[in-house]
Amino acid sequence: MTSAAKTNFDSHLTQCYEAIEIYSHLKQRGYSADFGLRFVWVSSVSALDHYVSELIIEKSTEQFANQGILSTKLLNEGVPLQASMRMNSSSATQAIVEFRSFIEQVVRFRTFQKSKDIADGLSYIWNEQHKWEKISDKLGLKPKSAKYKLNSIGYRRDLIVHNADCDSYTGKLKECTTTEASEALNYIKETVEIIEDLVP
Repeated sequence: MTSAAKTNFDSHLTQCYEAIEIYSHLKQRGYSADFGLRFVWVSSVSALDHYVSELIIEKSTEQFANQGILSTKLLNEGVPLQASMRMNSSSATQAIVEFRSFIEQVVRFRTFQKSKDIADGLSYIWNEQHKWEKISDKLGLKPKSAKYKLNSIGYRRDLIVHNADCDSYTGKLKECTTTEASEALNYIKETVEIIEDLVP
């Protein structure tokens, strides 16, 4: 069954594909609208980040509600005394609500855009020790290549957001092509589809 996190992710990516279509439409009419392609980089990485956060919340809450086996990382997460007391004194239904609220606070200020952070985040819900080996195998890549490709997309996103996509040495705006933006978008889409399939 598709997770709610994946449904939201797909919705976010629709905007990215629309941005590429708008760019192509405007380019045919003589406009330089590569800001739309830069939107694709920023929005697709944000969608990935949001997906991982939502998946952690969704899956861990399901595991807790169904009295499933919680991950080692989650079991080692410190629970504030107040939250622990609320869960212990609540009804079964309210305890689930309190647990979800706690998990939301755990991931709220974390980012899941680079390979290391994504693997660490998935450890809350997936006990697999070799996550990128599993993911990269499905991608048809070596783990190092799979991680490098994702990290490169994240670094370009950082350059756009924090450096106006300008080369720090020349000060010139970096070129952004339809091919690059589409490849980044499709790689993120494929990676999320594989995570969705692998995480129990």
